[in-house]
This record gives sequence, structure tokens and C-alpha cells, in this order.
Amino acid sequence: MKSNMYSLSVKSWSPFVGCNYDCSYCKKSFKAQAKRQKHNCKLCFEYIPHYHPERLDQPLPKTGYLQFIFCCPFGDISFCSTEYLWKIIARIRHEKDKTFLIQSKNPKTFERVNWPDNVILGTTIETNRDVFYQLSDISKAPRPDSRCNDFVNIKHSRKMITIEPAIDFDVKEMIYRTNALNPCIVWIGYDSKKNNLPEPPLEKVKELYWQLGNLGIPVILKKMRVL
Repeated sequence: MKSNMYSLSVKSWSPFVGCNYDCSYCKKSFKAQAKRQKHNCKLCFEYIPHYHPERLDQPLPKTGYLQFIFCCPFGDISFCSTEYLWKIIARIRHEKDKTFLIQSKNPKTFERVNWPDNVILGTTIETNRDVFYQLSDISKAPRPDSRCNDFVNIKHSRKMITIEPAIDFDVKEMIYRTNALNPCIVWIGYDSKKNNLPEPPLEKVKELYWQLGNLGIPVILKKMRVL
């Protein structure tokens, strides 16, 4: 299955599924897609963290320039055991000619293992306004400031940032945080499922886009709209 989240993804590969962060905007996206698995896997249907070892040996397509295979998109690997995570990495190491993306809202979890060079590590930074994020009960995941701090400490050459769904932010602070992470690519987009999140005005997003570009950071825009 090809991922709808990233245009550069050639396939979603899901040897691990599930997450307990209960992000409010996930209910209409990843959790909604998981509901299609009612007759195939009850744990997938309920989005409970679990393993699919039978998928470890699935055929995987080639990846071209800038393309990747999105690994474990329907979950967060912070809920995956280290032992099983090593099994996923073993397959990735075997596919040296392919590039993989692994994303987590808890970048500290990346410290558990040594990541191959053909992996892009990613995290989501929706905003820099942590107080609002916490008070609004948007997610049980670590707050964006913690994610930034933990991701900076991950010594890996290929990092990616997703600012989606974008929640109202301070442009200068978002530029500073993003640049400090030295990402190979940044994705920016509004809430595609209309969860009534407090989004930034389009002019802010444009300013962030141009300023990051001026710093030499590749940025791909996703869903945009005038508020």
C-alpha cells in the first residue's frame, strides 16, 4: 500500500502497528484507516500496539531519488519492544539499496538502537507553543519542546521534520527550532481532516516556508488553505 501522507513514499510497510498517544487529529486519519482492518486483525482495528512478524519478509519496492518506504506509519515505534525493533532493522540493513522513513512523536526512542544510513528518522513538531498544546489536550505524546530537545541529541545524519497538522506558532521560534535540527527535508501542512485545530494564518506558513528555504532547508508544502 502506498502512503497518502507523504508524496515521496512508495509504500507503507507495517511490521508494527498501534499507538497509545491518542492524538486528537489521528482519529479521522490513521485510526480511521485502521478501522478497515476489523475483519483482518482486531488489534489493528483497535489501534493497540502489536507486531506483525509475517510482514518482516514482505517484498519491498525500489526507492528512487528522494523516495522512501514509510516504515510503521500506522503506529509509533516508541511502543515497540527493542528486541522486535532490531528485527525490523535487520531487514532494513539487508535492503541497502532502499531508503526507509521511521517517524515517532517521541524521538528519544531513537536512542535505543543504532540506525542504518539508509534510514531517515522523523518527528512531528506541530507548534512551538507548548503550554497551549498541553492545555488543549491534543496528544499524550511528549510536548513539542521535548521532541525538539531529544531529536537534537540523536546523532544520525538524516532527519526529517513534519509540521502537520500545523498549529498556530511563532515564526522566529519555529525557524530556530527547525534549523537547529538540521533536517534533510521539512513537510508543512494544515489539518487535512478538519479537526478544528487553531491553525496559523497562511501568511505565517508562507513566511516559515520562505525563511527555511533561505536557510537551504528543502520544504514540501502539503494541504494549504486561506483561513
